[in-house]
Amino acid sequence: MRASVSYALRTLVGPWLLLPAIGVESAIFLMRGAPWRGEGLWTVDWFAISLFLLGPLAAGAAAVDAARLSRPGNVHLVVSVPRPAQVYLRATLWCAGPLIALHILVIAIGILIGEVWWPSGGWTMLLGAALVQCAAILWFTAIGSAIGRFSTPLLAGLTGAAAGYLLSYVVSDAFDAEPRFRLLALGGATVTQLGRVYNPDYLGGQAAVLLTTALLFLIMPVTVRSGWRRPTGVGVAAAALAVVTIAVAPTVLPANRKLPDARPPTRCEGTEPQICMYDEHRRYADLVNSRIRTLTQAALRGGYAAYVPERIVEQSQSYRASGEGVRSLWLPADVYEKGRYSTEDAAYFLIEPGHCAWMTGGLTPEGFWTVFFSLLDTWLHLAGDKLDYAPVEHRILTPEEVRIALGAFERCEVVPLT
Repeated sequence: MRASVSYALRTLVGPWLLLPAIGVESAIFLMRGAPWRGEGLWTVDWFAISLFLLGPLAAGAAAVDAARLSRPGNVHLVVSVPRPAQVYLRATLWCAGPLIALHILVIAIGILIGEVWWPSGGWTMLLGAALVQCAAILWFTAIGSAIGRFSTPLLAGLTGAAAGYLLSYVVSDAFDAEPRFRLLALGGATVTQLGRVYNPDYLGGQAAVLLTTALLFLIMPVTVRSGWRRPTGVGVAAAALAVVTIAVAPTVLPANRKLPDARPPTRCEGTEPQICMYDEHRRYADLVNSRIRTLTQAALRGGYAAYVPERIVEQSQSYRASGEGVRSLWLPADVYEKGRYSTEDAAYFLIEPGHCAWMTGGLTPEGFWTVFFSLLDTWLHLAGDKLDYAPVEHRILTPEEVRIALGAFERCEVVPLT
């Protein structure tokens, strides 16, 4: 084994890609304060960000190795042996294998650091999504290997990397959010994913297409005629079948990579109000509870009981609690990225009527923002804080005005201030 590793390091470029890959994976791990911690699905999706860079680099490195195997003086090693595809396969695996091992290790460390014990989507789906990312790494190297067989090392490396970058955009969801099957939709989520689960049919389709087409690219035979390297008839057929498979896949496979999972949070604490959060966010419970208690206690002392609901329930991407005496809790990005949750953040999202259709795409009713910022500033004033900025004129409200305004918000109405 030691001799094989030594030989690969002396003769191939692919294994050396592990060094910059460690730097890339480490940078992704630390980026934005590691906001994914605690959420299993977000953790797996987050580390797919690295593949937008490592995939094309792997394609370029694999192309260089294939080109060096196929150049004059070496090409007899792959055209005159009983199973020539094995030569390219070994070179490809020396490129893909270390990257796959590193990627799985980084995801596993992320899961452990985030203390993900009971992921909402289940361990099977998390493992499936991680393995699809690994299949994508193999797929990139297979494409690079196919390109490199017919070019010089320098040109092969540039062409392989360029093809990898182009494919990363053409068959991914980088610029198009319309639901459809995309072979390289691997993740890259930058916001909380609670309330979503992986679609097993989508992941299964990705895995099947990635592995099948990678195999077709890897078995592409090479022949030399008049000093030129070219694919055999079997090679042309394999490449054509791979391209057709990739092109047809979106028409027969599921369009949605994730499905809604409208489960309510189960971690509830306290009374007046009771605060319920998802177990994946238990690390933020003390911070969130302290800010909300500061606000609610200040409101009760000042005679503004309308600010204090019976329950405050964290919402997810597909679940939002509703009903009389219930308010929704949403954690802003600063909580995940900086561990910072101000009283203004807490009050803002507890007042905001996010259940109203006009808050998610429509035009807000006339006078809404004046009422909203008056409610917000009044609550902060009671808690001994002040509003940093308001885009409209507003004023401190009386307890009765607060009761009327919040009641109207619950009905998705706005009662103008007099």
